[in-house]
Amino acid sequence: MRLLLLLSLMFSQQQVTDQNFYGTIFSGMHLVRVTADWSQDNKQEFFQGKFIVEGDTAYHGTTITILPSKNIPNTIRKLRIRNFPSVILFKDGKKVKMWKADFDGKLDLTTGDVKKAIDWHIR
Repeated sequence: MRLLLLLSLMFSQQQVTDQNFYGTIFSGMHLVRVTADWSQDNKQEFFQGKFIVEGDTAYHGTTITILPSKNIPNTIRKLRIRNFPSVILFKDGKKVKMWKADFDGKLDLTTGDVKKAIDWHIR
């Protein structure tokens, strides 16, 4: 029981909304997955790899966040996100790479793809 409480405290984070989205991604590398309630891909694993954990820092200190689209509707319009799920890599608040689901609602993205993009943008 204490272990569960400790783990929940370690991974707790503030709710990201339109009002604080850009402040959240302002500094460093951030990988954001935007989901929709109706998207069938939401039932699948984010990536088939161990380094992707929501709310954790991972490969080269990249912060990973999974956001429901209903939390950030204005940000979605600004970023021109039309397919769900979509994954966006930000560096110091600027969008540097975006992956979008295909028409079938599947996101063809691997941890290797993400690591390659992160490697490219940290140099």
